[in-house]
Amino acid sequence: MKRIWLFIFSLLIFLLSSNTSFAKSNYELPYPGLLPDSPLYFLRVIRDRTVELLIADPLKKAEYNLLQADKRLNAGIYLFNKGKASLSLSTISKAENYFDKAIEKIKEAKKQGMDVDDMQRRLTNAVIKHQEELTKLIKIADKNLKGNFEKEFKRIMGFEQRLKH
Repeated sequence: MKRIWLFIFSLLIFLLSSNTSFAKSNYELPYPGLLPDSPLYFLRVIRDRTVELLIADPLKKAEYNLLQADKRLNAGIYLFNKGKASLSLSTISKAENYFDKAIEKIKEAKKQGMDVDDMQRRLTNAVIKHQEELTKLIKIADKNLKGNFEKEFKRIMGFEQRLKH
């Protein structure tokens, strides 16, 4: 009897401490860092734009743009959770602008004969994650902003189609 209880206890500890996720994707969003509601955020914007201008390789620029898209999406989620839904929406819109740039750069890299398969997979996984996160926000957004979040979701669906072609 003690063995059974020990087994059950051990199983519970394993299950509770497991990092297993049952979500559709296991794509992780990076920590967003400084949020747009910070008075110092303009410094981050200047830094990010400067770095982007300094990257010439289209494949590396696609990676950078994907990173920025992911950071801004996560920043939008943080802002939404802080009760700043309008700022969240504009931040997520900017995230998807970066995603759009990443897709363009991957196409440019492909035209230059670069191997884009790995980056293509990463973008495909990222688009799934962006869809998942926006779906969550749409479900809890108030009526005034729900339509705007839905527009961003449709935009992401368009990215998915562009990645397939």
